[in-house]
Order: sequence, then structure tokens, then C-alpha cells
Amino acid sequence: MYRKTYFCVCEGQQEEMYLKRVAFLLKKFPERVVTFNTACGLPEKLKKNYTEYDNAALFDYDFKDTEFRHNINICEQLQRKSRRKNGKNVYHAYSNANIDLWFILHKEDFNRPVAANDAYIADVRRIYGFNQEADIKEKTNLERILKQITLEDVRNAIRRADQIRAGKLESDCFMVSTVTCYGNPDFSLHEFLKIVLRDCGEL
Repeated sequence: MYRKTYFCVCEGQQEEMYLKRVAFLLKKFPERVVTFNTACGLPEKLKKNYTEYDNAALFDYDFKDTEFRHNINICEQLQRKSRRKNGKNVYHAYSNANIDLWFILHKEDFNRPVAANDAYIADVRRIYGFNQEADIKEKTNLERILKQITLEDVRNAIRRADQIRAGKLESDCFMVSTVTCYGNPDFSLHEFLKIVLRDCGEL
């Protein structure tokens, strides 16, 4: 019997609802239950978390460079502290430019850089069958998007994010603490999900 809980701080509703969908897809009761306990907020919130679970912070780049670097630095500091103290992990799970791109990668390739935060919206609407006016961040629309995501789609998104990373040039990287980052498109969200899926035997 497999039981695993993660405590995740999420920047917004999209990330929270996405994790709930992943938990639903991984659930094979009673043999396997994966739980994401979520709270809305930024990585700072993990400083006040006293759970015995592995932790993750899900956040976007959103073209806010200083804030992005700060969020990664906090995760890295907490990871070092947490590993020493209780052997638990703290993962950063970012999307660059934002999580809309992550939704695209569940269904198709997308590896061109964008210059604005709303650059993915037309593709998300097209892929998930919305009209051109639909607000993809609105809760019922988000639910409609997430219902179309399967476990195989999650694996495909991880694979596509790996391919994006593999196609990057070393000269394009920038370091934040000990973390190698790239300009968009880029992720560490897929690395966290890889750990989750591998640990429960789905990758």
C-alpha cells in the first residue's frame, strides 16, 4: 500500500487545481493514494511550515526577474536546512513564462520564446476547445481544461519539458544560487512531477 503526501505552496488557483487533478489521476484506492496539501502563497510561506512532508513551491516567472530569483533562493535555502534537520526535501517547481505553457505541453509541442504573459492564451483556448473570448483562469473553465488532462498527458508534458531543456545552449543559461535556469520556455515544475510519478511507480 502506497501513501504519500506533499505540502505545496501555490502561487495561484491554476497550480492548486492542477495538483488536485494529478492526485486524482494517480489515485488507485486502496493501493495508492498521493495527496497534495496546498496553500496559496509564495515560497516564503514554507518557512512557517512544520509538516513532516516533502515540500514544493509552485510559481511562475511572469517576467518578474527579481521576484523569480528570490523565490528560487528561498527554496534552495530551505532545502539545505530541511535536509540537514529532518531529511525532507523542498522543491522549487516553476514555469517560465507561466503555467499556461505547461497546459499546452500536455497536448502539443511548444518551444518558442514569448515576450508577454498573455502570449499562450490563444493556444490554450484552441487546444482545449474554448472560444476566443473565454477566460481560461476562471474556475469552471479551468475545471474544463483539467478534465481533459490524462496521466499520459502529464507524462507527455514532462517529456516535452525535458526536450525543451535538452535543446538549450549552455551559453543561454543563468545561475540562481546553484540552480541552472534558462529564458522561456523553461521549467522546474516537470522535475518535481517526475519525482512524484517515479516515487509511485508511474514513470
